[in-house]
Amino acid sequence: MKFSHLPILCGIAAMSFFGNVTQAQTFPNKALTLAVAAPAGGALDAVARLVAKEMSVSLGQPILVANNPGAGGTLGTNKAMAAPADGYTMMLSTPIESILAPLSFNSAQYKAEDALTIRIVGHTGIMLVVRKGLAANNLTELVALMKASADKPLSYCSPGNGSQYHMFAEKFSATAGVKSLHVPYSGFPQCITDLVGGNIDFAFLPLAGPFPGFVDNGSIKAVAMLSNTPSVRLSKVAIASATKGFEGFVFSTWSAIQVNNKVPEAAAELLNQHANAALAKPELRAAIEQSGAVVSPSMTLKQAQDEYLKEVGLYTAMFKAAGLSKQ
Repeated sequence: MKFSHLPILCGIAAMSFFGNVTQAQTFPNKALTLAVAAPAGGALDAVARLVAKEMSVSLGQPILVANNPGAGGTLGTNKAMAAPADGYTMMLSTPIESILAPLSFNSAQYKAEDALTIRIVGHTGIMLVVRKGLAANNLTELVALMKASADKPLSYCSPGNGSQYHMFAEKFSATAGVKSLHVPYSGFPQCITDLVGGNIDFAFLPLAGPFPGFVDNGSIKAVAMLSNTPSVRLSKVAIASATKGFEGFVFSTWSAIQVNNKVPEAAAELLNQHANAALAKPELRAAIEQSGAVVSPSMTLKQAQDEYLKEVGLYTAMFKAAGLSKQ
């Protein structure tokens, strides 16, 4: 007697199909984690807690914010990327942790492309500032001063070697055709202290947190914005792209919800839907925008990842152009 294996195979296939459906329907069925490779109490941590609160309501499960700073963002990101790729571990990342850290540090056990972007949360503008005693009040005057001081290059600070603010300054110097002296710190506090104290000539700073206040009180001067349009916050400061030679000199920083790219598509799609729902709430948008960020429009999973990969290409090119290598 001949037996057909077709019913058995069909049964196995059905079990596999319904198993996947059940898994997708039951995710999430326990608490999730939103990892932040930055200290508690900072700007990124504040956004993470706002997003986690709203997404947890929508998902019906708690989302725990886990701060793990250190090693240029690699410590926390390494840990998050090493967690099971099941969708229960998310990260709130910026270009520093997700793109520049793996380019800059041997301690990074991941590549930028290993991350899958669930949703770009928002963008924050960047301003070019100088110490208050510097004889430059706009971008044209700053470039002219730097060219006149070629034998003694102006100094700039950044929150770390290989950080995006380091990249902005290197791109600026290359665009202007001038030399400058990089003074890296381990974060913004000492950078802004030395800039206000007159020990550093210029820097690129986010238009968020306490930094615009230093412009308001005259401790430093803003000479250009790196946005497409003038800033509402500092409306009198011209945009860099309006200056000859700097057309297209437009940059911002962003934060994004990301997961390991091995997370099942069904789980990633669900997280994307709930992130979009949370960020559509006026109260959450208002809270995030109080920090200086502009919440990004709703986006599909593919749109989020496409935007992220464009940023990977941009920063990788800037990193190589600056002649930097891993440490």
